[in-house]
Amino acid sequence: MIQWQKLNFRRRLLIIMTMSGLLELLILSALGFSYIKKWESQDLGEKAIGVAEYIAKTPSIITAVEQKDPQLLAEGIERFRRAIGAAFIVIGDHNGIRLAHPIAERVGLPMRGGDNIRALTEGKSYISYAQGSMGHSVRGKTAVFDSRGEIIGVVSVGYLLTGIHDKLLPFLTFLLAMAIVVVGANGLLANLLAKRFQRTLLGFEPEEIGRLYAEKDATMSTLREGVLSIDNQGILRSINRSACGMLSVDAARALNRPLSESLPESSLERLLLTRQSEHDIELYFNSRVVIANREPLFQNGVLIGAVSSFRLKDEITELNRQLSQVTQYAELLRAQTHEHRNKLNTIAGLVQLGAYKDVFKLIGQENQHYEALIKFLRGAIEEPLIAGLLLGKSERARELGLQLVIDSESCLSALSEHIVPEDLVTILGNLIDNAFDATLASHSTDTFIHLHLSDYGNDLILEVEDSGIGLPEGISQHDLLQRGVSTKAGDNHGVGLYLINQIVSRYNGQCMMEDRESVGTRMTIFLPKIAPMR
Repeated sequence: MIQWQKLNFRRRLLIIMTMSGLLELLILSALGFSYIKKWESQDLGEKAIGVAEYIAKTPSIITAVEQKDPQLLAEGIERFRRAIGAAFIVIGDHNGIRLAHPIAERVGLPMRGGDNIRALTEGKSYISYAQGSMGHSVRGKTAVFDSRGEIIGVVSVGYLLTGIHDKLLPFLTFLLAMAIVVVGANGLLANLLAKRFQRTLLGFEPEEIGRLYAEKDATMSTLREGVLSIDNQGILRSINRSACGMLSVDAARALNRPLSESLPESSLERLLLTRQSEHDIELYFNSRVVIANREPLFQNGVLIGAVSSFRLKDEITELNRQLSQVTQYAELLRAQTHEHRNKLNTIAGLVQLGAYKDVFKLIGQENQHYEALIKFLRGAIEEPLIAGLLLGKSERARELGLQLVIDSESCLSALSEHIVPEDLVTILGNLIDNAFDATLASHSTDTFIHLHLSDYGNDLILEVEDSGIGLPEGISQHDLLQRGVSTKAGDNHGVGLYLINQIVSRYNGQCMMEDRESVGTRMTIFLPKIAPMR
């Protein structure tokens, strides 16, 4: 067993196909040989009994048997035997004593084989197989009757079975030649098939495939993300434990069935037509909302299927919430640290100059500004996550030499259940950052960025105005909302507006961008308060 496992796949396939082909040939040869031998023996037996009946009815033979005269039988019978190619023609009297035999010395002796009883007692004609004085043979036996119808003797015509074997020798030679041809053909075919199989298996041995499958199955089972894949016919080929739990799918029933049967809401089959990847899209499976990434699968340039990985939106939302809080806190601390360092340097200079009144005045102004902003945000914005974002962005604006002006009429009360605060953080954060960049790039003396938030009416309205360079020429608004499209130099741009557009589309909202009458850009987002129909 150990030695067998050490053989590579090609050699194992060669041995298996060669041995199986040889075994099949041996079985077929044995069956064929047995059938031909039986058929040949039967044919000779029919011939022998025909000759025996002819001899038994010949008048001269009947007379010689009645007279028990071997001389009358010897010459004619021997000549007849050679003519028909029989091994022997033996004639006996009613007691089974030989009256004619190819070997003259055996005339007068009892016939051997023990198969004369039916002919001598019942007068039957039949074929028998027996061991006689000349060897094992097939015989045709019949009784000799006199004119009164009484049994007076027996005629036995036989053919040696060794003669049949001699006739079958060419057949055996042919079978041997065929065996050599089959072994050679099987070896060549096995080698070609093994090469093809190993190309299909990417050069892996069967044991390696089994090990890799077990490792893949174990890995898939430990993933928290749901993963499923289909072939190029839309048949579900794999689904891990997490996906089954998230989507309430029974793997035993769903596997090797069309994906549309278990997940009618899925549009993964669309990738088989578009052949395009899809990232961070929101999908609905069995009343569960997931964020999915989907990729078409290719092998040697041929589309073989598609794979999708996803997590429940609730989990991602919680992670985003935690990340947003940490990011805002870090941004606020960084901005405050930078700003306070400047103020401390100023205070240190005033102290050295002895301008203590100016020191107290500066400290009071800073404290008053900060407390006023916090007080306003607490009263106007009920969602802490958004208030924290605006506080951090306000400090960031001061650090950049800009001023983020939040409209005093802004109001954002408790959000609808279907609106996720993290989505608003993403929208506002990207809009404000873009406004910062545009204003700094314009080198304008107007450094104000205006922000207005409103939840009056049926829509949640987010509006940001800057004094920057305005919308770029030659790029449509539709293109600006696509991933990777940006007016900024360098990599890692062209994501902010794309994310905003994704979120707005998910809420069935609207994104408007326009140049202001003077300079700069106005970005307005409308999000319905009522949840969109699924």
